[in-house]
Amino acid sequence: MARYYGGMGWKELGTLELTAMPTLNEEHWLPFVESSEAILVSGGNTGYLSYWMQESGFAERLPGLLEERVYFGISAGSTMVTPGQNYDRERLESEGIYYDDEYEEAAPRDAGSAWGMGLVGFAIRPHLNADYFPMANMGMMERAAAKLDYQLYAIDDETAIKVVNGEIEVVSEGEWRLFDA
Repeated sequence: MARYYGGMGWKELGTLELTAMPTLNEEHWLPFVESSEAILVSGGNTGYLSYWMQESGFAERLPGLLEERVYFGISAGSTMVTPGQNYDRERLESEGIYYDDEYEEAAPRDAGSAWGMGLVGFAIRPHLNADYFPMANMGMMERAAAKLDYQLYAIDDETAIKVVNGEIEVVSEGEWRLFDA
């Protein structure tokens, strides 16, 4: 991972494993995060990441940490600051399985959540037209947006959304679309 992010010019990159954090006292990990200038939350299974951000205690601390730090979300990590995710509510209630029916992605039983921090007032659906997510086309993004009562940014892997003091800027060399509520 350090090699991948090394091209960004960072002097140092540390890693916190959210699934291990509940076994650690906060005094062992919080100073590490507080010494950072940026917090990078990478991707993976959105429901699983959401679950462990809460279980680890990291989600509770994050808003305060962001008063002096930059949040840099990649893929599922970008969705954590939104109001929440689209998911199959019936499956979560009946089976205990978070299932993102748009990306066809399930979290392990009783280890998935559709929670979002709500630090921004819009949704992000990444990987627009990516070969490795063939279902993430504009039609799927339109259907996803129709389920929400707030804006949705459909973005490809060459697009970022920058939010500073509530001002939103799309930075892109690729394809993206804003769907209004």
